[in-house]
Amino acid sequence: MQQHRLLPLNNSFNKIGHQNGMKLYATILLLCIYSVPVNSEPLHVKIMTDFIPQADGSPENEATEFVLAAATELGNKISLQFVPGSQLQDWKQLSQLPDVCLLNKLKTPEREASAIFTRYPLMAFPENKLIVFNKPTLPNSISLTDAVNYYDLTIGVTSRRSYSAKIDDFIKRHEEHFFKVDGAANAIQLGYMLFENKIDAIFEYKSMFIHRYQRAHGIDKIRYLTIEPSEPAAFGYIACSPSPQGKQAIALFEHALQTEKIKTLISTRLMELFPAPDNTLIVDAFNAAYKN
Repeated sequence: MQQHRLLPLNNSFNKIGHQNGMKLYATILLLCIYSVPVNSEPLHVKIMTDFIPQADGSPENEATEFVLAAATELGNKISLQFVPGSQLQDWKQLSQLPDVCLLNKLKTPEREASAIFTRYPLMAFPENKLIVFNKPTLPNSISLTDAVNYYDLTIGVTSRRSYSAKIDDFIKRHEEHFFKVDGAANAIQLGYMLFENKIDAIFEYKSMFIHRYQRAHGIDKIRYLTIEPSEPAAFGYIACSPSPQGKQAIALFEHALQTEKIKTLISTRLMELFPAPDNTLIVDAFNAAYKN
């Protein structure tokens, strides 16, 4: 007869008790870890901008308003420090410092090579118009190729400003047709040069041009030509340093931008900011960008 060896009962119970004890210990350890409050440090980010919030925290422009709202939505996960910037230095800071972000920037291949952008826009604008003074014979819609080759227009532009990937590329390939000024402050001077017939045209948003020069002599002779092929809207994004901190900031901002509270805030403000019918086209394009 085959004999079966029986394990001592004490040993069996000891092994089972040891295994269960280890599981219980692990469970208690995990509960302790998750039950203890963790005061993690917020991610500190420098926002370089020309529009620093006022002393009472009020935003100076819409992009600042939206990013402050996003930071509030994120709670203590992020801390923003606003630093005065300039178009000349801002992009250099992205490569020199690990914790810098810029607001309301157009995406271009050149910029995406040196910065990390949010997938979703922070801001939307109407398309740039080719604005001319006292040129009644030009067509209402015009390609840039015809503007410089057929009509021989000299167009004033601001160096380091991105108008769109399409326009930026055209400027690079036809620099002889463009008159350039440096800095955002000098951009206003381009409008007055247009009224004085020192240049033939400029690129600008129609609403922005009207706001700046509504009292200028000869405003009734200004025309806003559509640049073909036309685009419904241009988008401004958050761009951050290509670093681990920059990636963290982008991930946090994207989380906030996707919340209904922030999307509703932005779309409502865009509808108020721009006149009809541009506002409806802009908001529709903005909402569509979040679905793609």
